[in-house]
Amino acid sequence: MQETDMRQALTEYVSDGEPAMGLTAAAVLTAGRRSRRTRRLAGVAGAGLAAALVGAGVVVVAGGGFPGSDFAAAAPCPSPPGSRPAGSVAADKPLSPELARWAATSLTCYLRQEVPRLLPAAKFAQVPGAKAGPLTGFSLGGEPPWGNRVDALALIRDAAGTGDLTVTVGVVDQSDAAREKESCRTEKAAKCTVQRGPNGETVLLGTERDPLPPDNPRNYVVRVYRGHSEIYVQVSNTDRQPANGGAPAATRPKPVLSADQAVQLALSPELYLFP
Repeated sequence: MQETDMRQALTEYVSDGEPAMGLTAAAVLTAGRRSRRTRRLAGVAGAGLAAALVGAGVVVVAGGGFPGSDFAAAAPCPSPPGSRPAGSVAADKPLSPELARWAATSLTCYLRQEVPRLLPAAKFAQVPGAKAGPLTGFSLGGEPPWGNRVDALALIRDAAGTGDLTVTVGVVDQSDAAREKESCRTEKAAKCTVQRGPNGETVLLGTERDPLPPDNPRNYVVRVYRGHSEIYVQVSNTDRQPANGGAPAATRPKPVLSADQAVQLALSPELYLFP
């Protein structure tokens, strides 16, 4: 097995939200071959948070504490993103460098404005090993499914405890909305509901099925489809730290945003980056 094949498969395995326990070479390669757009909403609780996102965005540090993670108020927008650069987008093509920079800056500026408004008492910290600071957009580069999207991550802490937020805006085929809506409706392992946004967007909301044991993590996973944009918002009540060698444990009673807030964030017109 080539090292580059394993690194690529492990990266996709983790970013697809697969459980971090029981990793084997065969399991990683099998799961890694699945497209990010066909990931299921099942098992989102702690899914992939305890594994290494090798070379792409985040490495979860084993052990207690938050090495290098100083919680503070959100930084201001570094500079306005300006007008969208010219150029077309396609699901099977990486973003141009100019468009990737614009999209990452747009994501940064909006999250640093909106998330503190939703969570006025919260402080933010960089996910250990992440490519960028909290609420800071970045591009993973390379070929799809990484090079055609921008991501932002943050640990979030308030009086209730620590949780996490992931926001991704990627380029998809317009036909994906109908396919993913049908997949949501037939989902058995997790709870998935289909909603319609105010401008006709397809909104999918996934979470763990109840009853959920009190110490198990809870996640809300929202995917909004509009034009060529897939806006992905995931929030949890974990700190991304592996617990006893397994998936992260709950570190607050509820995720850092409610399900309604996560949907509201994903529907923000400012995140509609790829018409």
